Amino acid sequence: MAERIDPDRIADGAPLPILEGFSGILFIGDPHVAAYPPGHRTDDYRAAVLGKLAYCLEEARKRELLPVILGDLFHVPRDNPNGLLVELMELFRPVRPWVLVGNHDKHEARLTRDVSLAVLDAAQVIVLLDRPGPAATLRLGSTRVLLGASPDWTDIPSAVEPCGHDKVIWITHHNVSFPDYDAGRIALREIPGVDLVVNGHIHTPKPPQRRGRTLWINPGSLTRITRSAVTRTVRPAAAVWTPETPEPVRLDVPHAPFDEVFPPLDESLTATDDTPDASRFIRGLENLALRKTTEGVGLKTFLEANLDPLDPVTPIIWNLYEEVMDRVAKS
Repeated sequence: MAERIDPDRIADGAPLPILEGFSGILFIGDPHVAAYPPGHRTDDYRAAVLGKLAYCLEEARKRELLPVILGDLFHVPRDNPNGLLVELMELFRPVRPWVLVGNHDKHEARLTRDVSLAVLDAAQVIVLLDRPGPAATLRLGSTRVLLGASPDWTDIPSAVEPCGHDKVIWITHHNVSFPDYDAGRIALREIPGVDLVVNGHIHTPKPPQRRGRTLWINPGSLTRITRSAVTRTVRPAAAVWTPETPEPVRLDVPHAPFDEVFPPLDESLTATDDTPDASRFIRGLENLALRKTTEGVGLKTFLEANLDPLDPVTPIIWNLYEEVMDRVAKS
């Protein structure tokens, strides 16, 4: 069980920062910034994701909202091109968003000084939320809000003492058991003292869930990476919370149509009873060559669906796949 959190007791002894001049918070889910198209994307992904971030930060500026990124700012934790880091510095410097540490932001499950997130932190263009606990007091007009954080792989508190705050908002990056999310491991529950939990990590938006006094929301990812029937229905968005709104309000983010950023479904790959397995396999590889992805996601999915685990050749093919992808990752 996670410990009860008292905002007067800060881990490093530093006073809790007090933020003023905002009317609310803009929650931005999992941007997955990358210099190349991740997953199944085939478009100019770098320009697309930076454009979405720029839109969100401009909306935050116009509406006087504190921008908070819910983890996974980066798709890969390190070795991102210097040019990309410079673009992010230029984008973030005027607003200095608060950024929660997600699983994709860490190398080998650790936040080290050589990851890209640490570079932005050292450049002082973000406020890094890398430890669990209270993060700041927000004075939103007459409303005092305690903002707390649980980065990836840290405990979500069992209770929080408001200590005179009118509202307590906690941000997380966890496998929370929202409906229709099979990977959920953390049960939705009331957290005494917490009014709102805003979760990242789960890319598909989920309906708000209330447990006692605590409302849990999951706005979803700012970007679409996986090509699927579910992703086709997803519209990238952020979430706006102000003291006047009982629940965060969706902010639609401009984005390209699904069919412009993902390869179309290839109907010719539909198997028929009279098509030899080998012929279907070769045809499948030919089609994959026409719609390659940088990370080899399509190839991996194809091999998983078509290779026989009992065939002695299968381990050889998988070893070749892993060797090729390792070289791609290092290039």
